[in-house]
Amino acid sequence: MIQLRCFCLLFVLSISSLQAQITIDTERDKENNVNFYANNPNEIPYSVILNFSQLQNMTTPAGGNTTAVANPGRTKVATLKPTLAGQGTSYRYTFSFAKGNVYAKSKGNPSYLVPVSEGTVIKAVLNNPLAATVGDESAKGSYVGVSFMFDEPVQVVAPRKGIIADMKMDAHVAGSNLSFVAEENFIEIYHEDGTFTKLTVLKAGSEKVKLGQLVFPGDILAESGGENYSQGPHIRMINIKTVKENDRLIYQPFPVRFVSDKGDVEIKQYVTFSVVHPEEVKMLEMSKKELKTYQEGK
Repeated sequence: MIQLRCFCLLFVLSISSLQAQITIDTERDKENNVNFYANNPNEIPYSVILNFSQLQNMTTPAGGNTTAVANPGRTKVATLKPTLAGQGTSYRYTFSFAKGNVYAKSKGNPSYLVPVSEGTVIKAVLNNPLAATVGDESAKGSYVGVSFMFDEPVQVVAPRKGIIADMKMDAHVAGSNLSFVAEENFIEIYHEDGTFTKLTVLKAGSEKVKLGQLVFPGDILAESGGENYSQGPHIRMINIKTVKENDRLIYQPFPVRFVSDKGDVEIKQYVTFSVVHPEEVKMLEMSKKELKTYQEGK
C-alpha cells in the first residue's frame, strides 16, 4: 500500500495574531442607556464577546455576557439599561473577538473545487498533525486539512466564492527535502456561511488577488510552491469555522467534499484523480446579478 504523509502545523489562530484589531467604544443616550459599538477595520465580519464582570443598577438581555457580530465599519453590539431610574449606575467589562460570523449558517453542503488548474492529475492525502510526529499521542487523528500533490507547479484557484480575508506572500523558503517550515505563504478566503478556506505552500510574490477582493470558484489566486519539500510540488488546504465554546471563541477545522472526475469525494485516505471545474459548481453561489455578468462574459 502506498502511504504518503504531509506534515502540518495544527491550524490555530490566536486573538493576538489577527490582522487588524477590533476596538469597542460606548455612548450614553438620553434614556441613560449605554450602547456598545464595535469598530471593525477589516473587510469581513468578526464575532465579539462582551463579558460584564460588574453591573450596578444595569441589565443586559444576555445576562453576564453578550455575543454579537461586528460587521465591517461600526456596529452596535450591546446595550446596558438602567434597572431603576434616578439611581447611579456602573459597569465593568472585558471583550474578545475572532474572525468570522459565529451565527452564520450554510444553506446546504457546498461542494468545493480542488483549488488547482482544471485537468491537473493530483494525489490527495490528509495532513498529519505536526505534534503527532514528535510523539504527542493526543494529536493523532486531529483533522488539519488536506494536501494536493502534483508533478509540476500549477495555478492555485478559489475553491468557493468568498472574500480574500488575509494573506502572506513574501516568505522565501530556503533548504531542500523539507517537511514543513515555520512561515509559509498563504491566502485565506472568507465564505458567506461564516467559514474560511486557507491555502498554503504558495510561491512568494505570485498573488493575483488583494485583500477584500471578491473571488469566485476557479478564479486564479496565485501559483503553487513546494518544489523544495520532500513530497515535491503541492499545496495544503484547510477549512475552519468560528464557534463559541463556553465563553470563548475558537476556530474549528472541518472536512469538506471536493468535486472530482469520480464525483464528489471527502479525502479520507490517499487518492488520485483528475481535477474538474464544472460550470454548475462555479455558478452555484452566484447572485442573479453575478450570474448574469458571468454568462455575458463567456
